[in-house]
Amino acid sequence: MLLTPKSELRARVDRLQKAMKRKGLDGAIISQNVDLFYFSGTTQRSILYVPQQGPPVLMVQKSIERAKKESAIKLVEPMVVTQDIPKILKKHKIESPRAVGLEFDVLPVDQFRRLQKVLANVTFLDVSFLIRRLRMVKTPFEIEQIEKAIRVIEKILHKAQEIIREGMTEIEVDGLFIGLARGQGDQGRLRMRGWNQEMFHCHVLCGKTAAIPSFTETPIGGLGTTPAIAQGAGHNRIKRNEPILVDLGVGINGYVADITRTFVIGQLSERFHKGYQVLREVEALVESQAGPGVSCSHLYQEAVRLTKSRGFDLYFMGFGEGKVNFLGHGLGLEIDELPVLAKRYHPSLEQGMVFALEPKMVFPGEGAIGLEDDYLVTSRGIEKLSHFDDDIIHL
Repeated sequence: MLLTPKSELRARVDRLQKAMKRKGLDGAIISQNVDLFYFSGTTQRSILYVPQQGPPVLMVQKSIERAKKESAIKLVEPMVVTQDIPKILKKHKIESPRAVGLEFDVLPVDQFRRLQKVLANVTFLDVSFLIRRLRMVKTPFEIEQIEKAIRVIEKILHKAQEIIREGMTEIEVDGLFIGLARGQGDQGRLRMRGWNQEMFHCHVLCGKTAAIPSFTETPIGGLGTTPAIAQGAGHNRIKRNEPILVDLGVGINGYVADITRTFVIGQLSERFHKGYQVLREVEALVESQAGPGVSCSHLYQEAVRLTKSRGFDLYFMGFGEGKVNFLGHGLGLEIDELPVLAKRYHPSLEQGMVFALEPKMVFPGEGAIGLEDDYLVTSRGIEKLSHFDDDIIHL
């Protein structure tokens, strides 16, 4: 297994401590799996305490032996219950904190109340957005992992041209793709931070079912196989002359890539073809304008303006109640990271960010088409990291 290098963890903790100092925090308690992995290199059941100065302490409930092997954090201590926190901090001569940061966006209320009892005189402040901002800019090590995930997806898309056949169900194809991904080291789960948001490895959707909206904050929902999940591939059979939307996500060493392509057996209608050319125009527009200092909301608005000028704005990024007000999303340890190319997200792109650009169109009662590629923000603009054929793929 690839372990997160000590230098990576040290730099991440250092950036967090500098941000905490600016915010007036004496410490931060990290417990959500993704943030825990980012700062400690392990997801063993733990709490990471990061003081404003000095080394962090990893307090582990299970498994301490794995945590010691997986994490380059120097101070690793066993912890039976949350009440052990004060004595562990005292053991390492860490002063009792007055203001501590917590991940308010993901922390369960019962755990928050437990911490309130254990650290009775502490003021707790939210560091969720601060942490997400830190994680938003990727290091060369992180970019390398994302590129590994991209290469896996591209291999699957090549195989897709041999696998997809008329009469197969969406879920049959979905299962074959997942098997291919796992065989190449896919981690088996895509993580999302959003409350009650869930994501599969892939959405394989053909014809009308691709136009069915669902609860997910995505332009494409799909029927799925049960209301208990209510998204993704279902028992619908693949037919000729209908768009087959394949949206693939793969995670390697924690890091996620996300690519979409449109396939067809036979031919698509003229409206689908025209719509797809508009999607390619949107991608080209973003490629020409994006770069450090460019507002995310500006890119979204420019894409909307373009689709409106082409007469496709009603279908762009969903239709009706299924429409979403974003065009792309950050990639990293979660599939819904910052930045977001969205109507109300005004911050600018920064060098080192990685995002998925996913222009899609949904035609009610007919189907959906889409294109999605992953990009790195460089000093001079953006670099496309995914290189699979971006035209409609005829089978």
